[in-house]
Amino acid sequence: MGNCSYVSDGLGDPITVDIFESHIVDCIGPKYLDLEFAIPMTLTYVTIFITGVFGNVMTCLVVIRNPTMQTATNYYLFSLAISDLTLLLLGLPNELSQFWRQYPWTLGLALCKLRAYVSEMSSYVSVLTIVAFSMERYLAICHPLHLHAMSGLKRPLRFILAAWLVGIICAIPFGVYMKINYLDYPPGSRNPLLESAVCAMLFLPDFPIYQLSCAIFFLVPMIVILVLYTAMGLQIRKTTRSTLGQNVDGVVHGEVRQIQSRRGVIRMLSAVVITFFLCWAPFHAQRVLYVYGVAENWKFYDKMKEQIFVTSGILYYFSATVNPILYNVMSAKYRTAFKELLCCCFGRANQSNRTITLNTYSLRQCNSSGSTQLTQLGSSKHPSSVRCTIHGTKKSSQMNSEKSGLPPSKGLDSAENGTNEPLLNSGSTVEENRNGRPPLQPSDSTASSNL
Repeated sequence: MGNCSYVSDGLGDPITVDIFESHIVDCIGPKYLDLEFAIPMTLTYVTIFITGVFGNVMTCLVVIRNPTMQTATNYYLFSLAISDLTLLLLGLPNELSQFWRQYPWTLGLALCKLRAYVSEMSSYVSVLTIVAFSMERYLAICHPLHLHAMSGLKRPLRFILAAWLVGIICAIPFGVYMKINYLDYPPGSRNPLLESAVCAMLFLPDFPIYQLSCAIFFLVPMIVILVLYTAMGLQIRKTTRSTLGQNVDGVVHGEVRQIQSRRGVIRMLSAVVITFFLCWAPFHAQRVLYVYGVAENWKFYDKMKEQIFVTSGILYYFSATVNPILYNVMSAKYRTAFKELLCCCFGRANQSNRTITLNTYSLRQCNSSGSTQLTQLGSSKHPSSVRCTIHGTKKSSQMNSEKSGLPPSKGLDSAENGTNEPLLNSGSTVEENRNGRPPLQPSDSTASSNL
């Protein structure tokens, strides 16, 4: 590793001779990962991608199509779903491809910068959104009169717009300093080996870019969220004790229902905090490890970096998937709206198929009634369509009338068991290595960590 030298600007004459392949492997690891590593990681990422895209799209549709779900809190969660979709659609596919070929980077400088910028921006928006709707719940529980004075949807819309503007602006340095880097050979000659191209931030700027990102968009939000939830928990505990001292049954029952509703909100918000920390902590640990080079002389250092990189990558994208899962598990209102939307989509298709079948049956009966003339009718069945993808084959065919008759979807029940307004988790974190850490030298047991 001591003879490895990288260049990104002021390049000399490019070198393409294959004889230098061994030098590239020694410096940045193998070009192709072992199948026993690449296949499980691919399956994991594909699962995260499918569930994340489906869940976040459904979240957006639930909020858009159901007027009862168009609340201040759900506007925040709609924004969160958009940022999660941005990360999944623009970030994950590229990283997935690197499990099968780590280098060279062939998508150009513009996409290299865009990948880093979008990942960082979406994570910032997610963090600020989480803080915003946590404050919304804090005001609703601890200062309801103050929140009522600020009631309306213009307030959350302003906060959401501000969160996106801050994320867009603060992520600019990552797009600026992200570059395509090459090994040069001989070291120091500035003659780039084109086959060694990697998209990374190997040359850090003069200011502490990673440290500021970690402090402003992870440590400070975590402290704020913990303070808010602690205050909410104490307020609910205080309200509970006050309610138990009441003697009027009507008041007691009403207060108990309100307390149960608030406790449901607290449970969801607690899940948000825990998931937020678990998904982001490994990533920031990876950044600290990269910036400060902790224990570089330790014999297990490379192996540790590789394991943290793999773990942080999975949790990084899982954070963009877990929000709809928390919605379904912890919010009865969201579960109802989600099921209604599914029934609406599939029910319409099945009702259409049933209508075609019944019309065909009626026409056949009309033509055969009172006459010996036989009328041959064209088949109303659509040919089965087959979609082949890299992950498998899915077939769709027309359902018969006996299996397709779902009742029309009902309107959204305004009643809710549990929480007043569903709250979600944070999501998109950003991986420093996915935005610019140099490739890691692989350990003997697995493959290179430059995923």
